[in-house]
Amino acid sequence: MSVDWRTWSPWQSAEVREICAHMTEAERRKIARDATLYGLWVGATLAMPIQLIVLSSFSFKHLGPSLVVIASTLIGLHVACIPQWQTRVRRELCSTAWAKKRGLMPEHLRLFSFRARKLELPLNDDLK
Repeated sequence: MSVDWRTWSPWQSAEVREICAHMTEAERRKIARDATLYGLWVGATLAMPIQLIVLSSFSFKHLGPSLVVIASTLIGLHVACIPQWQTRVRRELCSTAWAKKRGLMPEHLRLFSFRARKLELPLNDDLK
């Protein structure tokens, strides 16, 4: 089983790893595009607001309260959207040809596994 950096995550479950290992190139591109969009979403609704809160406490004291309210609202929005994002990811993974052939259902797919295990990093040969 080859590991692709576009779909690899240290916390993905064995089921997700197996689905990713059997994706077509078009499926990999779609998953990678969606992951990029999610990364932008995380930056806009989590990373930047946290950074603004920290910066406002040091240098933008006159903007502090309103900035904190806006940043807190964005962080709350991000947290509220996590279940919808996970549902979408499950549906996309189970819509791959390999997962469909095996009858995998989104409601039964575990996305994450936080048990200690050896990390399988993509090798240079696996980078496509």
